[in-house]
Amino acid sequence: MATRKQAHINSVQSIKKDLLAVLEGMDYCIDWKQDDSKWSARELIYHVIDTPPGGVNNLVSGIYSGEVTEYDLWSDLTNLTPERLAYDLEQVTADIEAFVESLDGTLSAMSEEDLHDKKVMMHQKTRNVDEERSINTILERTLDGHIREHLVQLQALREALAI
Repeated sequence: MATRKQAHINSVQSIKKDLLAVLEGMDYCIDWKQDDSKWSARELIYHVIDTPPGGVNNLVSGIYSGEVTEYDLWSDLTNLTPERLAYDLEQVTADIEAFVESLDGTLSAMSEEDLHDKKVMMHQKTRNVDEERSINTILERTLDGHIREHLVQLQALREALAI
């Protein structure tokens, strides 16, 4: 039976594969939006790899090391910077690779117990919710929920562009 740790590592690798696949061939249209109320592929990518601020990879690393005991979370931020707006698809994919490598490295170093025993206080600023979360809960909600939901949006963008 696979452990939760291994399940998270597998999920991270699957997300990497899916993100890179959905972006393939989108270099000319990474900033295209179906309308002003929708996000572009670039916005979706930086939203998922940099939420919460600094990314779940850095959050999990900080919790694991004991440096992070609480964090703030805001909904619906694209996390775009002027630098990120200028990146070509090669740099965007390099950022995805770095995100995955960082998260995979931290997960590989921790124990199954760390997933459940190391906890932090999350402050969801947009919804005014404070709640204690374990690393496991953070990963389940991020990898299996949040990122997967946005992968559906990215796939819909591809389909709208007939790529």
